[in-house]
Amino acid sequence: MFRTFRGLNAENLLYYQAELTMLEKKLTEQQHVDFLSNDPHKKRYALDWQRLSVPEAADTMQLDLILRIRQVLKEYNDALIQQAQIFTYPEPQWQDLNYMQNFLHSEMSLALCGADAVTWGQVSARKGHSPNLITLCPRPKEDGLTNYITSAAGSTTRVLFRLGLYRFLRPSRMDAHNMAGYRKSRVAKITYWMTSTFAYLVPVWTIFVLFFTPSVLSQLSLVAAFNVLLSTFLSGMTDAKPLEIFAITAA
Repeated sequence: MFRTFRGLNAENLLYYQAELTMLEKKLTEQQHVDFLSNDPHKKRYALDWQRLSVPEAADTMQLDLILRIRQVLKEYNDALIQQAQIFTYPEPQWQDLNYMQNFLHSEMSLALCGADAVTWGQVSARKGHSPNLITLCPRPKEDGLTNYITSAAGSTTRVLFRLGLYRFLRPSRMDAHNMAGYRKSRVAKITYWMTSTFAYLVPVWTIFVLFFTPSVLSQLSLVAAFNVLLSTFLSGMTDAKPLEIFAITAA
């Protein structure tokens, strides 16, 4: 997770833009002056690159301006493209920020002590992190249920570790600190089976309940209630879009 420095990047682009505007004005004026001169060689500077590239011995102003513009324009375009690319990176999720803050607060961390020490915030000020943070390697996008359970699992595992249950876990070979822990992928797999089971049981349960409901008015009320339940489940426990939720509840 890193800062984008949007303010500085925007200011840098404005400086490039101001410099190019000035150079553009100078070039236009110089082309006008050369075109109105009595020298037939100068008159064709803006019309013939061969003549411009081999100017008179003491008359390289127009060529110098073009070469300077070419250099600044390349730097400006590169900065503009880089800034557009930076905007495509997503912001870090709060779970990642909290993890970073907890890690920097831990005893095993050699935390920064300079002006950038609070870039990711602090345990005492969770929302005190720098604005415009991005992540280069974001976690996979998951549904709301998985995010909630993995966050709750993080709190639960911390309690289990305080109780000493970490002794029953083997250290991870992929961890540089040789730490023991529960992998997030295992928790996500459990939530996947929970979601799939619930999605299977809801339609069966609704048909079962409606079968034993004799009154038509009661059946319609139950259908409305089950639709609300289904839409709530889809919006809260999955990453379904509003149009998909509408189509599923209508079906």
